[in-house]
Amino acid sequence: MIGGYASGLPVQMPMIDIQEVGAGGGSIARVETGGGLRVGPESAGAEPGPVCYGLGGSEPTITDANLVLGRLDPERFLGGEMQLDLTAARAALQGRVASPLGLDLTAAAEGILRIATTKMSHVVRGVTTERGLDAADFALVAYGGAGPLHAAMVARELRIGRVVIPVAPGHFSAIGMLMSDLRRDFVGTWFTPLADASFARMEELYRAMEAEGREAVQRSGIAVADLTVTRAADMRYVGQEHAVTVELPLELFRREDRAGIKRQFDRVHDVRYGHSAENEPAEIVSLRSAVTGHLGKPPFERSRPGAAEPATGAMRGNRPVYFGGAGFVATPVFERTGLLAGNRIRGPALVEEHASTTVVHPGDVLEVDAYGNLIIDISRGAER
Repeated sequence: MIGGYASGLPVQMPMIDIQEVGAGGGSIARVETGGGLRVGPESAGAEPGPVCYGLGGSEPTITDANLVLGRLDPERFLGGEMQLDLTAARAALQGRVASPLGLDLTAAAEGILRIATTKMSHVVRGVTTERGLDAADFALVAYGGAGPLHAAMVARELRIGRVVIPVAPGHFSAIGMLMSDLRRDFVGTWFTPLADASFARMEELYRAMEAEGREAVQRSGIAVADLTVTRAADMRYVGQEHAVTVELPLELFRREDRAGIKRQFDRVHDVRYGHSAENEPAEIVSLRSAVTGHLGKPPFERSRPGAAEPATGAMRGNRPVYFGGAGFVATPVFERTGLLAGNRIRGPALVEEHASTTVVHPGDVLEVDAYGNLIIDISRGAER
């Protein structure tokens, strides 16, 4: 469903389920006619971009707010390749947000970040809580240029206890392309009560889809290490309108385990909706098969081991950074390339790299893992 199950439109084809939010670094903050502060979805884009870029942008953005609060270094943006105009950012925030709302500059900038955090949090809830999952059971992986700036605030909003900042977060999406396999998905409608479903007929339908999938992978001309096949079915209780997709291990078909398929469906339904009906009959709506050709993956480099205390060479000094509840705090700044596996940093702190800055809030603890990822444990008692 594109646009959500409540108001979206159905698209009858397999696709990756991605939820987006209009709260990036270029999202514009403005005061609306009724006096409310709105952030996004309008964006200044990359050009002219935020006011601080100095490329002609006149409306303040999330990036300008981060700069005013000290979370970005105006002299070292993009590794020093681009200078940011702090004076222009402050003037735009003051004239277009702070003064119209009767706030001081710092409160206006913090308000922009809190609204952005709330918008991001709502999207995470949409793919967790609304699907029967507790966001607190997961770690939050933050990437892109702006993700590490806001990750700890989003995690705290959702009571997520751990944040992971991968190596080179600004290029993480490109790494995903290199790590992906060649996959072909197929789906065929087959309305059948589970109690009456013929395993022979199901096997025939699955094998036809899988044969087509194997042919498609081979036709691509890409050499694959091996092929794997997974099966699933869209199922629902008799009388229901909406179905859920249930992954079905191949051994269930080998054993012709009808009761096992029903248990798999009950379990998925319980996770999705918070309840199941073990004694109610179920029906199959459609059969799904995925054929995956596994490709070779580039190896990940391990980070050199270090002590718990970061080396002196990794320090860049201190600068005042604003944290709600604590005000501006003298905050140590680290160069990410100087951090080693095992290094531990207690917040507040900033970790800067070419395409991103990671904010470690007061009370949070960052540790560098064996592959150079930054693992941040979020303090339950830290400022909210």
